Amino acid sequence: MELELTGFGEFEGVELLQKLHLFQKLTFDETTRLGGIIQYIDVPANTIVIEENALGDALYVIAKGEVRITRDINNDGKHDDNEEIGRLKDGDLFGEMSLIDDVLTSARVTTIGPSRLLKMPRAAFESLLASDEKLAIKVYRSFCRTLSDRLRRTTALLAKSQAMQVSVR
Repeated sequence: MELELTGFGEFEGVELLQKLHLFQKLTFDETTRLGGIIQYIDVPANTIVIEENALGDALYVIAKGEVRITRDINNDGKHDDNEEIGRLKDGDLFGEMSLIDDVLTSARVTTIGPSRLLKMPRAAFESLLASDEKLAIKVYRSFCRTLSDRLRRTTALLAKSQAMQVSVR
């Protein structure tokens, strides 16, 4: 199925990007350059945007709509309701890891209703950063900060879970 790509409203898109934790440290000019490689995609309901165990090729930001994230926990090729691991709404992003590594995706992302997504393709992202070393350093540093925050939160959750298991025994 071919998804319709439409123009990217410069100021609206820049404003949305600047609200994202990942790009908050960028200047308006830097965010505008990133905005130049983004397109809006109007996606119908129940459309798979990212398939589990596929090579990701873009970062997505939800401009309007909602997506569900599922993993094929049972290894039966299905993504049932009980395999849902999360939902994302307006302003949330997903697929960002595909911009920096070649690891297969860990989950399926499917639209719940009609959605409007911002898509930042990996090839355009890499090309832009290759042409601007200062922007590349700021963006990759932001990725590191985001990953570090996630690792700290995950470590805290694991520590809490282990402490609960010990207290139950």
